[in-house]
Formats: sequence, structure tokens, C-alpha cells
Amino acid sequence: MGDNKQLYCGGEIYTVDDKRPTAEALAVKDGRIVAVGSREECRAVLGPGHEVINLEGCALLPGFIDTHLHPTIMVYYDLNLNLSGVRSIGELQAHIREEAGKGEKGSPWIVGLQLDDQALSGSAPPTRRDLDAACSERPVVLITYDGHRVLANTRAIEAAGLTASTPDPAGGRIQREPDGYPAGVFHETAASLILNQVPLPGMEELLAGAAATFTKIAARGIVSVGAVLQAGEEGPAGINGAFDLPFLQMVLDRVPISLYSMVITGDMEIMAAARQSALHQPDSAAGHRVGAVKLFCDGTLQAGTAFMSRSYEDQPGNKGFLVSDKEALYERMVAAHMAGLQLAVHAIGDAANRTCVELYARLLREHPQENHRHRLEHASVLEPGLIRDIARLGLVISSQPLFIHYEKSWLARRLGPDRAGWTYPYRSLAEAGVKIAGASDAPICPPDVLHALQCCVTREGFETQQSLTTARAVRLFTLDAAYAQFEEQVRGSLSPGKRADMVVLSENPLSVPPDRIGSIRVLRTIHGGRVIFQA
Repeated sequence: MGDNKQLYCGGEIYTVDDKRPTAEALAVKDGRIVAVGSREECRAVLGPGHEVINLEGCALLPGFIDTHLHPTIMVYYDLNLNLSGVRSIGELQAHIREEAGKGEKGSPWIVGLQLDDQALSGSAPPTRRDLDAACSERPVVLITYDGHRVLANTRAIEAAGLTASTPDPAGGRIQREPDGYPAGVFHETAASLILNQVPLPGMEELLAGAAATFTKIAARGIVSVGAVLQAGEEGPAGINGAFDLPFLQMVLDRVPISLYSMVITGDMEIMAAARQSALHQPDSAAGHRVGAVKLFCDGTLQAGTAFMSRSYEDQPGNKGFLVSDKEALYERMVAAHMAGLQLAVHAIGDAANRTCVELYARLLREHPQENHRHRLEHASVLEPGLIRDIARLGLVISSQPLFIHYEKSWLARRLGPDRAGWTYPYRSLAEAGVKIAGASDAPICPPDVLHALQCCVTREGFETQQSLTTARAVRLFTLDAAYAQFEEQVRGSLSPGKRADMVVLSENPLSVPPDRIGSIRVLRTIHGGRVIFQA
């Protein structure tokens, strides 16, 4: 980090440290915070020869931490067709036709991403026939906003070798026409049947894309991420996910932030190898670590595959389903737990969360361990008894506040008013003493921390009784996020001895009206004392 000293002053310094929440100045030496307090105190610690950095009335906060995103998939998404603003099938078809017009007949696949089919007006979700009407010459594959479904045209279905006799895979479902032929919608593990056929971009394109994607992450004020990585075909990227671990090692020199890797695998030998790789350098300047095993319990609310205790309000007879056999899931949990690794289990529906909580209770009863910090990823729909059990077991929630922004228009219709009141129940979790760590699940949602903070406080009108104060919301993406990644001694607050992982904002989130938090600008991101983004 070099022999360098900086004195930050002249703005609002919010530390997220209960011992001294605000300060006049902050001193950094060789990439570490050495003093927080008055200018005189900080000058005295630094001694002569330091650089004075005038914040000019702006705010200095701990650098943000996003505890759950998919970096390789983010790179891939940034290289393909973004459909996030599409609001009708006609508009969708126009985008596909435009993309098809850029290449010659028979050229590679068209891949579209982040399609919010719940937002499409006036019709049922698109099928292969809708996609065929836009492009029948080339395979077309669309990945929905939740990342748990794939839409495909006939050419893509044929390229994957699928027919009416193709069975549904375990943990997945193929939507079918009356004769059994795939209708073009593939749920959960069935999505891999199509995704496994999609060719990857060229290496140079991927390397350049990685640099651009991580620059975008740093531009959000983020200094550390929980990186979800596949070790094989299990996971949202299908067989191409096997590229995750080697790819991230290849691009590490283009990664300006710290990575806390969470690997989708049941094989502890793979985890041991990952912890011997460049992705695990806990004592280096980068501080990369491989720390958790990521597992799946159910699907999503948008797809109607999240496992619920009773039917969806707008889908009678459908309660979703478990994507993993309960005992097989428990065996994987035991293996990771006994290897000293953190567990991070995807659970969205209330029945899925109950299943996971019961498995965690069994695990900790049969194999007690202090300070395990095992996690529930998303924990979208809960109820009071579940929240009490989560608190009692010391589980950590990694949640995505921007899900509220993208789902609020249809959640009450899908869940009914009683369950909607316990969807993303942040205040109830906080009052029960549960640690909540903020995340984006990018590329499902953008890693826009400031918009996410605003969602925590205003909830954009959705079930506002579960709102958080701004101060508590900031903790989701700083100190409590650090706790979720065993990093609270390293970052997460502006405290002496911690890394100088910081963000300079145009305004302090605690000093503006809640509905203005999302418009605050990130001016500078600092990682280990080094500026990695400057507006």
C-alpha cells in the first residue's frame, strides 16, 4: 500500500461505530485507519508530511459491502441484450428483431436478459411461438429477471435436443403444450437444458467485460462483495458455470475490490482446492477469501416456484416446490459445516425458510458450533415464529432491498395481504436481533446501494410497517454486511485499526429526506487507502 498518510476532514464523517458515530476528521496511514476524532487528534497521530483531503462538505462513510452477487454472470449480462425496460410482448419482439438484424442468418444465438415478464401488459407470459414470430432463424434465449426461468424459441429448443418425451429434471419443470412439446418456458433446473447449449463469448471479450463490470461495481461505492460462484453445472448458469472459478482467477488483476467467494458445490475437495487458489489470500492487500458453500432450497416468487406453506393467492393449487431433496440438502450442510465453512442457503418461500431453519436446528443440535454465522439467502417470506427461531439459532439473513422495488406491484396479488405483510420484514427481523446483511443479487438487481438504502427506509410504499431507520439501513451494507462475511474486524466501520475501505458521497444518507437517498452520488471509492473510483 506504500508509505502514505492522509487526513480526511471538511465534511460529514459517519463512522457506523457506536463508540464514536460521527467525527471531525479521520487519519489514514499505509491503507489503514489510524485515528478518528478531531483534526488535532488525527494530526497528532499522523505527524508531519501527511496529505490533507478536504471533503468540501461531502460525506465520508465506510465502503459498502454487497454480500450476494454473481460476478461472472454480471459480465455475461453486460455483454448481451438488456430487456429490463420491456413492457409488452410486442416491444419484446421488436427488440429481438432489432438484435437479429445486426447479424446474418444462421449467426450465433440471441441472448436477452432481465426480462420482467410480470410487467408485460395485456397478455400471458411469452412462449416459443411469440419468440418465433420475432426470430425463427436463430436460437433465441431469454433469461427472466429472477434468473430462475429461461424462455426459448423453437430453434433453441431443437438445438438442445428437447422433445415432448423429454422428462422434467429433478428440481425443475418444463412448461408444455397440450401434446407435451416444450412451450418455451423452463423453470429452475430445467433452465439448464437450454443454457447448457448457449455458447460463451470469446476470451478477449470476456476479459474486457470483466474489467468494465468490476469498474461499475466500484462506482457504486462497493469495496467488498460476496461472490457466488459455480463449480460445475449446478446453478443459474448451467454447465457454463464450471467456468466461474478459473475465470475469476484469470481476471483477478482486473478486480479492484475484495472478494468473499461462496461456491455452489457439495464437494469439499473442490472447496479445499478453491482455498488453495488465488481466490483465497486473506493476508494480502486484496484480502480475497473463499468462505462459504452456497446451496439451494427453492425457487422464486416471480416464477411461482418458491416453496410456500399454502397456495399462491393468484395460482390456486400451486405452492411451489423444493429444488433439493431435504435429506440430500442436509448431508451437504453437514459436510460444509464439519469442514469449518459457512453455509448460505437460498430460501424464499415461507415453507422453504421453515425447512432450512429446521435443518439448521438439527445441524447445530447434532454438531454444535459457536459463531457459525450460517446464512439464509433472501429469506423473503417469513412469519413471527420463524423470525424467533432464526434469532435463536444465530442465523444471518442476506437480503436484497431492491427486490421490493421490482416486485411491489404484484407481491400482494401473488401472496395475499397477510403474507405480504411478512415479506422482506426488515423491522421485525431487526427488533428480534437478527443480523441482516444487504445485497443486490446482481445482475438480478443492479448493485445500487443508495437506491437499496432508500428502499429499506421508504419501502416505496410497500408494507411500510417493516421500514428501517436510515442508520439501521446503512448497517445492512456496512458493519452487518461485514459481520455476514466474517469481516467486521477488517471493514464495515470507520474505526482505528481497520482497512481504509471508504466511500465519499455527495451527501450523507442520514442528513437528507429518505426519498432523496437514492439520488445521492458516489464521488469516490477507496479500497485499502487507494482510490479505485473517482467521479
